[in-house]
Amino acid sequence: MTEPTLLDVLGKQAENQRQDIHTALPAKAVSCNGHSVTIELMITQLVKDGQSIALPPLVDVPVGFYRGGGFCVTVPIQAGDEGLAIFAERCIDGWYASGKQSLPLDARFHDLSDAFFLPQGSSQPNKIPDYSTDALSMQTDDGSTFIRLQKGKIKIKGHIEHEGNSEQTGQHTQKGNWSQVEGEANSTGKISAAKGVFGGVDVENHDHPDSHGGNTGKPNK
Repeated sequence: MTEPTLLDVLGKQAENQRQDIHTALPAKAVSCNGHSVTIELMITQLVKDGQSIALPPLVDVPVGFYRGGGFCVTVPIQAGDEGLAIFAERCIDGWYASGKQSLPLDARFHDLSDAFFLPQGSSQPNKIPDYSTDALSMQTDDGSTFIRLQKGKIKIKGHIEHEGNSEQTGQHTQKGNWSQVEGEANSTGKISAAKGVFGGVDVENHDHPDSHGGNTGKPNK
């Protein structure tokens, strides 16, 4: 048996150390409570005999939503959603519990215990089936409902529920019916319509009693 050299020993030591350094791995959500998730890592770990083992689920993993300046973009993470787990360089427990600058409460480096889950990235079987390649799109996976931003235009598909005031500068064109169930409609300009019914009275095809006990004819156009 050949005696290992110092270089062999150092190389083996470096290899063993690399096995305990974790940077990022694809992951899948197992459960979610809104702010943290339990995730399953989708790449198994090789052991010395060449076999692989599945790593245990990681619990209480912070979710990385887009957030800043008092605004945020969130998604309703469901079990089975794919994403990316990234691992902090040092222990995040002190910061995670307090939200303040903290000493690392453990000596670990690049450890599985210090994961964040980013709900982005998909395997080929679960890739987004339909999305716009020329617009910023906020949409359902199947593309049936969306808000798409292109240069000079915003396109929306789906029912809209709006709470609050609305102001518009420019023309408004609508196809389909328009209903107002409460409140009043006021206009300081001219309102034109091909036909009109007010209080159940057709302004184009109505009559009035005349002074002779009969009815007047229809209004002149």
